[in-house]
Amino acid sequence: MSDHSGSRMLNSILGLFYREKLFDNLELEKRQKLIKEVLQIACWRHDCNSGEILDGYTDYFEICYSCLSSTPDLQEGLCQKCRGEGSSE
Repeated sequence: MSDHSGSRMLNSILGLFYREKLFDNLELEKRQKLIKEVLQIACWRHDCNSGEILDGYTDYFEICYSCLSSTPDLQEGLCQKCRGEGSSE
C-alpha cells in the first residue's frame, strides 16, 4: 500500500518550490535529475506514489509519472509508451 499522505505532502512541497520559482534557475535536465532523485527516495525507499507526487507538474518537468522517462510528449502525465501508443522514442 502506498504512502498517499507522504506523496501528497511531497506534491505540496513541489508546489511551494514551483510557486517560489526555485527551479527556474536550473536547466531542464538538472530539474529532471533532481526530481528523479526525489522520486527514487520517496517511491523506492518510502513507498510513495510518483503519480501523486508529480500530479500537476509532469508537463513542467517533462517526466512521465509511470516510467519516469524524460519526454515533452505527455498526456495526463503519461508518455506515449505508458499510454499504450507504442515507443516514445
